[in-house]
Amino acid sequence: MGKERKNLMAQGPLQKLNFERRLIMTFALRQSLEILQMPQLELKEWLAQEIEKNPLLELETPSKSYTPRIEAEFEIASTPTLYEKLKQQIGEALFSPREANIAHKLLDSLDEKGFLSMPIEEIASFFQVPVPKVASVLFTLQSFDPPGIFSRNLRESFLNQLRHQGKEDSTAYLLVERCFDDLLHGRYALIRKKLATSDLSSALNVLARLSLRPALVLRNEIAMPALPDLLIAKLEGQWIVDIYEDDLPKFQVQYLSLNPSSTEEKEALRAFQTSAKWIIRSLSRRRKMLLEIGKLLVKKQEPFFDQRAPLNPMTIKDLSIELGVHESTVSRALSGKYAATPQGLVPLRSFITSTPEALTAKEILKTLIDQEDAASPLTDDQLKEKLEIAGYKIARRTIAKYRSQLKIGSAAQRKNLRK
Repeated sequence: MGKERKNLMAQGPLQKLNFERRLIMTFALRQSLEILQMPQLELKEWLAQEIEKNPLLELETPSKSYTPRIEAEFEIASTPTLYEKLKQQIGEALFSPREANIAHKLLDSLDEKGFLSMPIEEIASFFQVPVPKVASVLFTLQSFDPPGIFSRNLRESFLNQLRHQGKEDSTAYLLVERCFDDLLHGRYALIRKKLATSDLSSALNVLARLSLRPALVLRNEIAMPALPDLLIAKLEGQWIVDIYEDDLPKFQVQYLSLNPSSTEEKEALRAFQTSAKWIIRSLSRRRKMLLEIGKLLVKKQEPFFDQRAPLNPMTIKDLSIELGVHESTVSRALSGKYAATPQGLVPLRSFITSTPEALTAKEILKTLIDQEDAASPLTDDQLKEKLEIAGYKIARRTIAKYRSQLKIGSAAQRKNLRK
């Protein structure tokens, strides 16, 4: 009897530990998918930031891997979709002329993640207005779509996303508001004590569904430089596919460089170690996936590479079956990536034929709806934006048509149905 009681008492901490491990895996998987989706230039900037933040990551002197080195950067025009949507929302807001000017200045200050990169004090100084005036305009902008846009940091982004969902009174909101630093460092026991709760699972599940980067695409009024992610060349009669990483910052992990003494320092070190480990794994996964895709593209589209012949029929679904991964993973891997080929710099997505694409888009649409928050279903506009991020430019009415074909109701109907 005593042994059984002891086993039962041990289950609680064990279950919490297993849940916390699953949570770490969830965040790690999200990071891995985001790294997979990043084009070369964005990954370069992101890695530089991570190396600067993590004391275990030591920058190495770059070496040249390719001779001759692929020269400079190529000019590729891009579409200012999200920027135009934000401009439109500013135009629809009830701003005075001065407030509208401040709003556009804030819009121009967004970084590639959708975060505000300029302190509001500087903007107030620029317009010679009080800081609260700029803060008031910013508060309005933070109510815009996509949720979390115009935030100044990740914590504020999470809070704004939760406000969009009407969850200001939730445990998840309190967790971010009061215990965000503890959350980042995995101090779950301390969080439970501060919030006077023993069950964080539902709150952590809510946070796991929030976006780490509110804007994956921002405006580019002029042609932006692009770097190839793949090198495809014919050497001695054989097609060679390789990853181009010359411009990425090189780093090594110095596990023995720090000697923590306090408990807090040890927890921070563990967090840095976990982060470093998952960055390395995510980069390796990205490299492996892009190489496999490149080799498959050469195999399927060799006439194009040899003679610039028309492309053979090939869909994202075809690639996903060959690679043994989900279509959304392939879509992320293709998004914004380029290959340096004998025919010039070519977007990877251009190798995908468009005939069966509607079916793929419909399947992704169904997946998005299946995985949405039951309390806050995605609207057709939100679904349209998520599909655009995945590379499918589909009209809102087409999304409504796909929903009808799938026998799926509107966001309002789905919300009422799940009550």
